[in-house]
Amino acid sequence: MSKTINQVKLKRNSDTLMSSMFDPIFKSIVQNPDFRSLLSLIISHVTVYSPSYIYENLVFANTELPVENYKERKKITDIIVKVEGTIINIEANKSAKASMVAKNNLYHHKIAYDRYLSGMAMDNSEVFQLNFNVINRFDDRLFIEFCMKDDTGKFTDEENFKRIHINMVKPLEKYYNNGKESLSKLEKILVMFQITSKSELRDISKGDEELENMAKIIEDLNEDEHIIGLYDKEKMDEWMKKIDYAEAVKEGHEKGLKRGLEEGRTIGLEQGLKQGLEQGLEQGLKEGSNKKALEIAQKMLESGMDISDISKFTDLDENEIKKLKAKEN
Repeated sequence: MSKTINQVKLKRNSDTLMSSMFDPIFKSIVQNPDFRSLLSLIISHVTVYSPSYIYENLVFANTELPVENYKERKKITDIIVKVEGTIINIEANKSAKASMVAKNNLYHHKIAYDRYLSGMAMDNSEVFQLNFNVINRFDDRLFIEFCMKDDTGKFTDEENFKRIHINMVKPLEKYYNNGKESLSKLEKILVMFQITSKSELRDISKGDEELENMAKIIEDLNEDEHIIGLYDKEKMDEWMKKIDYAEAVKEGHEKGLKRGLEEGRTIGLEQGLKQGLEQGLEQGLKEGSNKKALEIAQKMLESGMDISDISKFTDLDENEIKKLKAKEN
């Protein structure tokens, strides 16, 4: 069988890791017994339970625990965790697309509905969704909790049904701006899910046995030929080109409206608006895509990837990437 692009790339650059937010890798890490203590630490921040209590009572439901050899592993479904009566649905979100948000929300409602349908006791236990977001959807808070409230915000309806979002962008920016010493242990965990450099992974986990275990899990998964086979270019492109389409459309409309008003003075307002909107939308999408590709290329350069590989995965010209590298030096 011929080698995939990524198998060749990983062999050529031994410091490069696949993203741990890639769904099969994320789910394998979260369910690994050696990650249990760190998962307990994360969950303790959003529940009333202590990390030690969660560690002793945490149970995975509706899922298959990964085994040593990927060939023997059954399909890993969505991650549902139970601590006593509390049910937690864990999601890894690589975008803020409306379709993905809707899918997660519907699944959260289904879990709550199935809980009551199954005849479980109507008590104070919670049914909530824990979202690991690599796109900042809201503000700079690390944890943002949503529940059903009235229009004044004073009263809560169905208070045990919650949705919690983890802003993974914040600790990553903190890490690159201020170094690992500025991070709490929780923030280091979130950063380790996102960095794609083996040397950085080992450095940030050094000296902490639990974090070192997480780093080993990630490195072992990167040696799994079946995981590498799943990590094809199409999925990598989807991950790297995190273009917020709605934002690009908005930018295009704004530019189009401005251009349309200007051209409307000479060729007619109606015709100018139509032409300007079309041209502005096209230009806005193009500029938004190129800007994001440059940002991704910069991160890949910092991770030590070859310029030719970066060009393949971002569709940028090698000369553009060389200019970025020159600025970096």
